[in-house]
Amino acid sequence: MFFKRAKQGKSKSAEPESAAPAPAASSETHAGANGSAPPLPNLDAGGLDPKTLGFETTADIEPASGAVGQARALNALTFGAGMKGPGYNILVTGTEGSGYAATVRSELQAIARTTEKPSDWVYVSSFDAAGGFRALKLPAGTAKAFADGMAQVIDRLADALPAAFAADDYELKRRTIEEEFRFSREDALETLRREAEAQNIALLRTPAGIAVAPILEGKVVKTDVFNSVPEELRREVETKIAALESEIEALLAERPGAEKARRERLNALNEQVAGRQVRAVLDELKIQFGDASGVESFIKAAGRDLIRNAALFLGSGGHESVKVPVGTIGDPRFMRYRVHVMAASGATPGAPVVAEANPTYANIFGRVESAAGGGEGQPVQVSRIKPGALHRANGGFLLLEARELLSAPRATAEALARALEAGEIRFDPPSEPVALGSSEIPDLEPIPLSAKLVVLGDAADQRALAKGCPRLMRLFKVEAEFEDTVERSDEIITAYARLIAGIVAQNSLKPVDAGGVAMLIDEAARKAGGNGKLSLEVSHIADICREADHWAGREGRKVTSIDDVKRALEERKGRSGARGLGALS
Repeated sequence: MFFKRAKQGKSKSAEPESAAPAPAASSETHAGANGSAPPLPNLDAGGLDPKTLGFETTADIEPASGAVGQARALNALTFGAGMKGPGYNILVTGTEGSGYAATVRSELQAIARTTEKPSDWVYVSSFDAAGGFRALKLPAGTAKAFADGMAQVIDRLADALPAAFAADDYELKRRTIEEEFRFSREDALETLRREAEAQNIALLRTPAGIAVAPILEGKVVKTDVFNSVPEELRREVETKIAALESEIEALLAERPGAEKARRERLNALNEQVAGRQVRAVLDELKIQFGDASGVESFIKAAGRDLIRNAALFLGSGGHESVKVPVGTIGDPRFMRYRVHVMAASGATPGAPVVAEANPTYANIFGRVESAAGGGEGQPVQVSRIKPGALHRANGGFLLLEARELLSAPRATAEALARALEAGEIRFDPPSEPVALGSSEIPDLEPIPLSAKLVVLGDAADQRALAKGCPRLMRLFKVEAEFEDTVERSDEIITAYARLIAGIVAQNSLKPVDAGGVAMLIDEAARKAGGNGKLSLEVSHIADICREADHWAGREGRKVTSIDDVKRALEERKGRSGARGLGALS
């Protein structure tokens, strides 16, 4: 077998472009016929000859960039990742300790990099009485900028609106309206007062309203004095008073209508002043993002709501401004204008690859958080809609471990199956709480789903999942099975040596000489139980590399030798024997 040597003088291999994925492997330890550990590999007794490797140390060869002997599993993974159509999700079977999960993730990331970036998604208020939220689809990479832009709109209005309502021009127009209605009312009362005086009757303002009283000899008289005048005169005055009281009642009956007209005029003025400021800042947002479907209608709805609620930016008394800090969107009064980012493409090219270690309903489908309203008696406001793993993986791949999915409530797996079948992310939580601060769950418009689900686990976990949630398991039309061992050949030994070089590079270890590499490969053969195979339990080989590096450092060596590897194996055997474990771990 032959290797391409690195340039002379190179003491350490260059860092690989990406971390070398670990191949699948078996975690089983094979013991000898008598139950004890088989002997350590001995190069003089049929072990791999280091001279056949064709290099001096791992610094002379390129680190491995792929799995060893897993072509069938990788082909299945590639097929499932690229296959269109419903149900082509991927079930990956492998054993713990083999590093197959890292291999799967690395392969999917390589595939995802060549895939088109998916669209971004956000939730925005529908500004209706139900308090629901609309889902908006945005071009890839624009969601966060749109959310920041809307937050800046509120920040700018926090300065602009108080200033506009404090301006002399607004104050002049407001006073004109107020005085116009006040003078109109006063003019009517003055006309009535003069009419009454002409008939020797006075109009008096009292805490209870407007009263009338007779005038005798230029003075208002009391009731007892009035009762002493001749009856004919008294009846004449009483008739006049009754007529005036009817006119007063008619005048007062017109007052609610006049008051309503006054309020309407003032509201129209307020909306004119607020509208000028609101449209100015929202027009900039519309220019930048208005081409996306639904964004322009949202901006118009937000503008109407901001104009109607301009008083939120003003003091409770008069039109003095409230001191609102930067970051106004976090104030409970303004949370309805927040843009909630659910899926946002980052700087990494291609589609997302998301691994969720704790697949609860909230972690998969998201969470709604709420806060008290902006004032006493105000309704609870949605403060944040947190995306779940499905949102983040939309357009790409979602990786879950079968064992963790089994430990979650069955309702989570059932909801996941429904989402994949329907092709949409619908927020319909089970009984467990997924909303903070309020028992009411807002209505969220479903978001279209186009993610591939990849479930990883050993054979036992996959069988348990099939039994526990058959509905979900029916959605896996592709299975990628990673092997525990691989047939030994010159090609595989070459790949295994490069795999060891990759372990050295990834862990920043000292280079391992050819003798040490040969002994590590013989250890892999021992772990596989002989029969011409090599174990793919890479975590075991990686541990030996790290321990051998430790012993080489203790001896002051810059290269890990066969003696260091042999000592690492002997020390491991001694530690295992001390615990009565027998076989090497």
